[in-house]
Amino acid sequence: MRPKPLGNPRDHYWKVIDMANAVGVSLVDEWEAGRLTSDGHAAMIERCRGCKKPTACAKLLEDWPVLEDAPGYCENRAVFDWMAKTDDA
Repeated sequence: MRPKPLGNPRDHYWKVIDMANAVGVSLVDEWEAGRLTSDGHAAMIERCRGCKKPTACAKLLEDWPVLEDAPGYCENRAVFDWMAKTDDA
């Protein structure tokens, strides 16, 4: 069985930004605080590219531009949770 092809990098670049904004995480602030590196950001995009529910994610972000947490299927949920907690500290 062949692995599922990864999604378009540009589309998932924006999905990562949109999800971060939806859960109240500023990737710019994370970058400036040294908690997000270029490698870390690239890894987030790659994980997003492997998402099994990109259509559901797009619909969710369209319908709910503000979320308490990333959905359970989000490949970057743990990262967003960590960033949100670090921002609160």
